[in-house]
Amino acid sequence: MASSKKPLSNKVSATAPKKTKPLSLLDVVEKSFVSLSTSHKKMKSMTVALSGGVDSVVLLHLLHQLQKRQNFTLKASHVHHGLSKNADKWVKFCEKLCTKLSIPLDVNYVKLPQKKSLGIEGEARQLRYEKLLQTKTDLVVLAHHEDDQAETFLLQLIRGAGVKGLSSMAHFDNSRRLWRPLLNTSRIDIESYAKKHKLKWIEDESNQNIDFDRNFIRSKVLPILKNRFSHIIKVISRSSSHLAEAQHLLDDLAKVDLKSYLKSNKYIHKLNVKTLDKLSNARAKNVLRYWLEINDQLMPSKDLLDELLRQVLTAKKDATIKIYLSKEFEIRRYQDEIYIVPKDIKRQEDYEIVWAGESEIILPNGQKLKFKRVKGRGINLKFLDDKKLKIRNRQGGEFFKPDSKRPTKKIKQLLHESDLPPWEREFLPLIFIGDQLAFVPNFGVDIKFQPKPREVGLEVIF
Repeated sequence: MASSKKPLSNKVSATAPKKTKPLSLLDVVEKSFVSLSTSHKKMKSMTVALSGGVDSVVLLHLLHQLQKRQNFTLKASHVHHGLSKNADKWVKFCEKLCTKLSIPLDVNYVKLPQKKSLGIEGEARQLRYEKLLQTKTDLVVLAHHEDDQAETFLLQLIRGAGVKGLSSMAHFDNSRRLWRPLLNTSRIDIESYAKKHKLKWIEDESNQNIDFDRNFIRSKVLPILKNRFSHIIKVISRSSSHLAEAQHLLDDLAKVDLKSYLKSNKYIHKLNVKTLDKLSNARAKNVLRYWLEINDQLMPSKDLLDELLRQVLTAKKDATIKIYLSKEFEIRRYQDEIYIVPKDIKRQEDYEIVWAGESEIILPNGQKLKFKRVKGRGINLKFLDDKKLKIRNRQGGEFFKPDSKRPTKKIKQLLHESDLPPWEREFLPLIFIGDQLAFVPNFGVDIKFQPKPREVGLEVIF
């Protein structure tokens, strides 16, 4: 019996999609703004990094227009490096532009260090970011575009960067609150917008200096690649996005490997060697990279990372390890922990602070003490009826007895027996009631000052 089903036709019936009108640059920025605001609520104030070049001038103009559609305050920030003879003229240009648009402008004057370990470009960039990140604002908005992304990718490739370096710049950097709404926009489109709106901008003469690697790539390398591969900028941008996704996965893996350790330890500036020892070499290095990043450290070279892992895993428990990390920080090992430590630890100056009921006190060295009233633990509040609570640094000769089963000991002896690194012991704050030692962080409350189960105590959190 013949089947009643009709044979499938080879012809595909489909309606050609209608060509959509490309979004205007303002629509592109607004779309990015709306998308970002759904996941990051705090977007009420923005600061544009304004150099005076065409990219940042266009960005400022776009955000000024966007203010009419969205609710946020806007200001600009200009960094004066003093590297160009025209630097003062650029300040005046930015001031004139911001006055015309009724946008507040901050001008930051910086001086590059004599020893430029990162090169002129690198040091100038770092100083710019430092000043921008000091700005009190919800978002710092940068004018990086698609061509900048391609240049950064090629620069990182030449330097032998890994996945993170090749993922280049992020559209949004949550840790530093940086937003780059034009990252998928070409330089040509930005310049077309500037001409259409009759905008004026400055030309930095140093952009023509091909002694700088980025300028060489921009003026010599990319034109050749574009001539042969017309879509090279888009392709590089796509590859950067793929690598950014790969980096997110590596970060997630590092969080998994660190989860149990960080859950039981509030200090992210130290890391247990056993956490690394049980991992494969590649995963251990990934954890080290992530740990350094969450501690705001510059990423070390592959050779330094390999050497760091080797020394950390092979050194004896009582060995003294100091590994140079940067001009400001080093890695130290003490017992089974490695620490990120400032290279120049200055001696603690003597201080005394009288507690006046605050919930939090910031000590002279930047450390914090928090105070909370609780039942059955902490320092018995009845002792504060006629005596003051004082916070002092360790000066020597202090005695302490944390419970009835242990003898009274000198603080110096207790610290020597503890797992607290030697360089941190001097900075341990001590809590006194009158002139008697009542509380030592990591050791607890002296038995004389401990409350009974139903008595109210003052818990000190360090």
